[in-house]
Amino acid sequence: MAEHYLWIKNFHIGMAYTTGLLFLLRGLYRLLWRERMHLGLKKSVDRLSYLVDTLLLVMGISLLFILQLNPVTTAWVASKLVLLIVYVGLGVFAFRQRLSLAGRWSCFALALVCWLLMYQTARLHLPIWMWG
Repeated sequence: MAEHYLWIKNFHIGMAYTTGLLFLLRGLYRLLWRERMHLGLKKSVDRLSYLVDTLLLVMGISLLFILQLNPVTTAWVASKLVLLIVYVGLGVFAFRQRLSLAGRWSCFALALVCWLLMYQTARLHLPIWMWG
């Protein structure tokens, strides 16, 4: 599997950009227009998002195995995983109708910030507290 490292890494990066773009577009559509997306289109977009996120996770786990990185002992990986959990949680709340529009916008913006922090953490291979 190590011989495929470069391909897996580039695929992982591509999926990270794709998931960020999908989240941004879905959020803007739902929050700006506040219209219900056609059910067929919504299901298609949601399934595409699930597929991209699944591929992103599989490639990320593959990279951990290839590079023999342990999230418990590698601070930047642990930091990225914590940000991922926060990103997913905020993303769920950003699309919940029971929150106020201001609350949904806040969750959406904070989720985007988490995505950017994950991206920067991966680029620098440093946890957030070591930036600077």
